[in-house]
Amino acid sequence: MRAILFDLFETLVSHFDPDWSPPIRSTAERLGVDQKFFDENWGRFEKQWEAGTIEQYDHALAQLCAAAGVPSSEPTFAELKREYIAYAARTAFIQAEPTIVGMLRALKASGLKLGVVTNANDLDSAPWEQHELARYFDVFVASHAVRLLKPDRRIYELACERLEVQPSETVFVGDGGSNELWGAKSAGIQPFWCTWFLDRWPEGIRPNGFSGDAWRQHPSNNQAPYRRIRRPDDLLALVAEPPAA
Repeated sequence: MRAILFDLFETLVSHFDPDWSPPIRSTAERLGVDQKFFDENWGRFEKQWEAGTIEQYDHALAQLCAAAGVPSSEPTFAELKREYIAYAARTAFIQAEPTIVGMLRALKASGLKLGVVTNANDLDSAPWEQHELARYFDVFVASHAVRLLKPDRRIYELACERLEVQPSETVFVGDGGSNELWGAKSAGIQPFWCTWFLDRWPEGIRPNGFSGDAWRQHPSNNQAPYRRIRRPDDLLALVAEPPAA
């Protein structure tokens, strides 16, 4: 093993906020868009934003409003953008978890190359460069910048190319969202399923559609179960294991 690729959200940092409560007015209501229409259609615009084919949040919102047949509101877009940025600042990009820092420090000391592969739009990834964890990583591959989304094997292959390693020399660690573990495996990378953040989320509100063992219901997961790691220290133990005969 020469390198480890990590997912970003719910793997290195988390959006979990124990004090979170639903807003008084939903995003759909503030945009003047029917809630059902928003629920059924926002996902595709959000995915295009992550993929970089829509470059900015307000552009995604404007396209949603146009599809819904309601006028755009630049002041509302600006307000929603400020709130989006503030949410990340008070959750995912606050001080790093000491256990994550300790894990990364030990991995770097062992001589491994480290990279991040994340499905993230420009606002999601913007705080990373200044975050304390960034110094441990050799490459950061964000979907919006390379116009590739996990589980497309090409985004993992690109990260390996930038690290100057082969997929067979690499492992991937992630919470499993976006079917990323299957994607890593399809690229020839050994995947590990980490739940050290997911396990904190109350049942029913976990991210990425996970609830209990719901991840096992995906056909690709049933075909190729992934080794689960519950603590960052467990990853250190795994990478220290001798290769299978």
